[in-house]
Amino acid sequence: MLVDDAAGKIDDPLLTSTITTNLLGPIRLTSALIEHLKKQPRAAVIYNTSALAFVPLALTAVYSATKAAMHSYVLSQRYKLKGTPVSVLEIAPPWVQTDLLNSNEEPRAMPLKEFIEEAMKVLGTDAEEILVEQAKPFRNNPGPNESALVKDFNDSMISAPH
Repeated sequence: MLVDDAAGKIDDPLLTSTITTNLLGPIRLTSALIEHLKKQPRAAVIYNTSALAFVPLALTAVYSATKAAMHSYVLSQRYKLKGTPVSVLEIAPPWVQTDLLNSNEEPRAMPLKEFIEEAMKVLGTDAEEILVEQAKPFRNNPGPNESALVKDFNDSMISAPH
C-alpha cells in the first residue's frame, strides 16, 4: 500500500507494481488453479480485498482502485461458479494495526488480534463476504450519497493527528 497522488502524475513503477500485486496476481493464480478446484468435492477461493474497495482512501488511490476491481472480480467469479463445488469468499478488512503504512500503534486502526478473532467467527458461517463490524459502514455505503462518506472519511484521515 503506497501513497500516490491522484491529482498529479502517478509514478509508473508504483502503478505497475500495485496493479500487478493486488489485481493481476490474484486473478492469474486463481486462473491457474480453477480447473483443479472445480474437480474437488468442495473448494474455496478466498480473496483479501479491503474496506477501501467500497470507500477509497484518496492518499492511496491506486491501491483503493485495485481493491475495488478485485471486489468486482469476486462478484463475477462467484456468479460464474455458482452450481460448482467452488465457493468464492472475500475478506474485506477495515484499517487494521499491521505494518501496512506503519499502522501497528495507530489508535484509529482495529487491533490485529480483535480483527482475526472476529473474522474467524464470520468465516465459520456461510457468509460469502467476511466483514467485521468496523468494515460494515464502508460496505453499506455505496449509493447515490456515497460521495459524502468518501469526503468525510478522507477529510478525517488527512486532518486527524498521526
